[in-house]
Amino acid sequence: MGKTGGRGDFEWVYTDQPHNSRRKEILAKYPQIKSLMGPDPQLKWVVSGMVLTQLLACYLVKDLSWKWIFFWAYGFGGCINHSLTLAIHDISHNVAFGNKFAKWNRWFAMWANLPIGLPYSASFKKYHVDHHRYLGGDQLDVDIPTDFEGWFFTTPARKLLWLFLQPFFYALRPLVVNPKPVGELEIQNAVVQLTADLIIFYFWALSPLSTS
Repeated sequence: MGKTGGRGDFEWVYTDQPHNSRRKEILAKYPQIKSLMGPDPQLKWVVSGMVLTQLLACYLVKDLSWKWIFFWAYGFGGCINHSLTLAIHDISHNVAFGNKFAKWNRWFAMWANLPIGLPYSASFKKYHVDHHRYLGGDQLDVDIPTDFEGWFFTTPARKLLWLFLQPFFYALRPLVVNPKPVGELEIQNAVVQLTADLIIFYFWALSPLSTS
């Protein structure tokens, strides 16, 4: 990390973004890779297994003391939820059901979103497209830290804090850098997620939600 940040700006390169050129190079050298492209028939079952496991965990921890709930939330639920966020990324690329069934992928992403507690799968899809379209582009690729982040998080302690808060920056940065109107899928995502949270709270109180 160093004592403080050594640059006053991002490091800029002026070559084309590598997605398309690397794709062409890889396919030219290894054309057999194309046979691996397309939906993953196992993904929907693996994701569903993780979602159901988390819902079962909500029931199992409902009567535990808070110290054990925090332990399971970090050591068990956190691992599964991290895996589900990666699955939502893949689902945003239509890996679950293929490009011909794009809406199925959007709805399935909401199912994968349930254990996380906060609705984000629909918004992730909308903003992640820009990451691929404008990879590395200033103010367009919302995966890039803002100027404020680059200016403020320059000491070891601040950088460590940034790592802990990274999920919040990742979720909120698009709303600051490149906000877009709320769409129908995002409303559906919020309604589905809020309904699931309320059902869990109604039957098992607050403690299971903390494991998400």
